[in-house]
Amino acid sequence: MMSAIFCTILYMLVILFTGVASRNSLAKTPPMGWMSWELFRCDVDCSTDPDNCISETLYKAQTDALHKNKYIELGYTGIHMDDCWEEKNPPRDPNTGRLRPNSTRFPSGLKALGDYIHAKGATFGLYTAESPTTCGGYPASAPNHEKIDAETFASWGVDYLKVDGCGPKDYYKGGYKAMGEALEESGRDIVYSCSWPAYINNGNETIQPFNEFIMDGCNLWRNWHDIQCNWQSLSSIIDHWGDYGSSLVPYAGPGHWHDMDMLLIGGHCISEDEERTQMAIWAISAAPLIMGNDLRNVSVNSKNILLNKDAIAVNQDALGQMGLRLTKTADAPTQIWARNLENGDVAVALYNKDSAKTIEPPFDNSTCGTQQLQWVETTDGYYEACGGAKGNIGSFEGKSLKEVQSECCDNVECAGFSFNPKSGDGFYKNNANCGVTKSNMYIGYTRKSAIPIPPSNRTTADITITFSDVHLYGKIQVYDIWQQQLIGTFYNSYTSKNIPYHGTSFLRLSSSSASSSSSSK
Repeated sequence: MMSAIFCTILYMLVILFTGVASRNSLAKTPPMGWMSWELFRCDVDCSTDPDNCISETLYKAQTDALHKNKYIELGYTGIHMDDCWEEKNPPRDPNTGRLRPNSTRFPSGLKALGDYIHAKGATFGLYTAESPTTCGGYPASAPNHEKIDAETFASWGVDYLKVDGCGPKDYYKGGYKAMGEALEESGRDIVYSCSWPAYINNGNETIQPFNEFIMDGCNLWRNWHDIQCNWQSLSSIIDHWGDYGSSLVPYAGPGHWHDMDMLLIGGHCISEDEERTQMAIWAISAAPLIMGNDLRNVSVNSKNILLNKDAIAVNQDALGQMGLRLTKTADAPTQIWARNLENGDVAVALYNKDSAKTIEPPFDNSTCGTQQLQWVETTDGYYEACGGAKGNIGSFEGKSLKEVQSECCDNVECAGFSFNPKSGDGFYKNNANCGVTKSNMYIGYTRKSAIPIPPSNRTTADITITFSDVHLYGKIQVYDIWQQQLIGTFYNSYTSKNIPYHGTSFLRLSSSSASSSSSSK
């Protein structure tokens, strides 16, 4: 177990001897906002799906919802466009060499969209990649377009830039540095989100060149796999951060953060207890809080999790010290995570991971047919196959629903399909367990026998935090972040009772002799 004091000393030594203080004055706390990719992906057919396609209409609607529902007031300021906004043909303006937004989907241009976002009190985030094309196949910033692109983005009023990979890895080393320099020379403060750590060293955080990321001007970086809208994906990211915590902590701090990827909260794909777990672990880990939901359709309970001011206060704590999983292994059914806070308090997440395993799909063809009861139907969208294009095992055109169901049943690798009822077109998939994609065009059909079965022995847990393990002694005040109330004063330890399966008790611990309250400021 790594003590909180040791983490502090280690962080200060790294700063002293490696010079990894922030390259610029931006992102002093983890960025907060909303991003389009998790639900809206690369839907560009606005003629049949005008409410969900990648267009100025979508981003204006999300900006309006961000403003109306008080997210901005609690720090969720960013409206971040992801991939597929660019004009493809020709890839750049033949006269100026600049990138351009698709003229049909963004008829007013991105300067006007940025002005709209700013007028609502939000900030404007955009996307490109250090590769010839983006992951969605749209024009990007490599090779050697970093300077002109940074100038273009600055002229549009961009405040945050996500820079993906999706190309030759040997370009990243020079390309990300060039983009960092170009952003600094652009004349505008633009927070720089770098994705290249996720593409190198196979996720081994012990050998990542974090010093280099920081000196290239990166304010945050994606370390690992894209999050998908399901518990398996979310829990794997939590495990990864827990396993590599001692390698990650020294390089997180004001101006440079490890990005665990988007919040699934409000996306209708994990349980409310799982949503609380994500919020708690992201806050403990000083990760950016960037929502991947549809802000027009967030439940009251999910909204309450996102807008919990005490959870946000932990995430945005000015000390900027990333927390750790104190429990030794990811396999432990119950875990303790902790983070030191500026005023001497300690935030603690008591996580009931549970060791019960999900039963993987049996792919039993005997239960497959054209009867509707044998399929799970997902309207207004579909589940994307894990692995992206690799998860698609063929396409079809002009077929009836019964034809497609029959063909899927005849293929032992087919878990389901996405079906356009108007055209009869779509895609077969060999799994259906990844993110929900919003679309009015497609209905998702998944074989019931291909859906993972949650374990039947899901249990609650009592988890005890021993105060000395987080270097607190004497009488300790325990504040419940979810209930937003002081529980009481305790000696030596505190036990949270009946923590739900996949749920987390989220506490703020304060020495009773401290002058400050346990609650957020």
